[in-house]
Amino acid sequence: METRTFEDVKKYVEWQSQGKCTVLSAKTEQHFNDLGVDVYVWNVKTDTDGDWWVVEGDNVPMNLYPQSAYYFGADEAYSFHMGLMQRMSRSQEDYNPEDFINGVTLGAEIAPQLFRKLKNIAALIDTAKEIEDFQSIGVQCRETLIELGNHLYNPMMAGNEDQPQASNFKRKCELFIKFYLRGSENSDYRNIIKKLTEATWDYANKITHSRSATYYEVSTCTTLCISLVGVYENILQKVFDPLSQYHCSECQSKKLSISGDDSDEDGIVQKLYLHCEECGATTQIAFEKNDENSPTYITGKVIK
Repeated sequence: METRTFEDVKKYVEWQSQGKCTVLSAKTEQHFNDLGVDVYVWNVKTDTDGDWWVVEGDNVPMNLYPQSAYYFGADEAYSFHMGLMQRMSRSQEDYNPEDFINGVTLGAEIAPQLFRKLKNIAALIDTAKEIEDFQSIGVQCRETLIELGNHLYNPMMAGNEDQPQASNFKRKCELFIKFYLRGSENSDYRNIIKKLTEATWDYANKITHSRSATYYEVSTCTTLCISLVGVYENILQKVFDPLSQYHCSECQSKKLSISGDDSDEDGIVQKLYLHCEECGATTQIAFEKNDENSPTYITGKVIK
């Protein structure tokens, strides 16, 4: 296979944008050969469509990934691209949509209505061949994201602000993030998830209307959609996991298990006793009641 040139990459990116942007610069950012094939990651800048990673190489189809969303570096873009290509190269008999979803989400517990929709999308991606098939997958990704917003959102999250429209996925997610990921310690977490949310929604809408999308762009859209569902389910599990925020008061290990608790006459936990599996110490957590609009009704404080 001949080495791709600047003109090849420029032509590909501008074609993918349907002529709506101009490539200002494109240079090889990194070269990989750890799987026995030469693969190059290009750093591409455009005038109106942001910055992109373009991955291509020997017997590897060219594809592009937004730098502003999930793919922050050349390494991540390369790893995602090669994993996607390996999945696509497997025989149809070996492909299991449920296994694919569990692999992408790292086995996160997913609400049944969302898991069913994701299975449908993951099954369709292996049989899609025509533009209409690709557009249909874009539509289903978008509908799944709207369902995700409905699953996450509670009207009290808006506080004194206007309630979002029923299909306003991005606004519902924004209010969800503000409600559950408060504080400066969650600043980077909030920013990353916001970027991923907006990019996934925008890309699903782009695939829905695209007349030039290929199997590779639609596979990327599908994987982003599945990943985003897993991310939000992880946030819910983090919020309601009583142990995730604590560590051993002696050795700082997070290998903790609940060994006991003290509750009041109403059954509300006042103290929690955590056993450290690393050093055997016991850490006591005292709980205080917050206002009822707080995302966590009680706040724990290490007292020993």
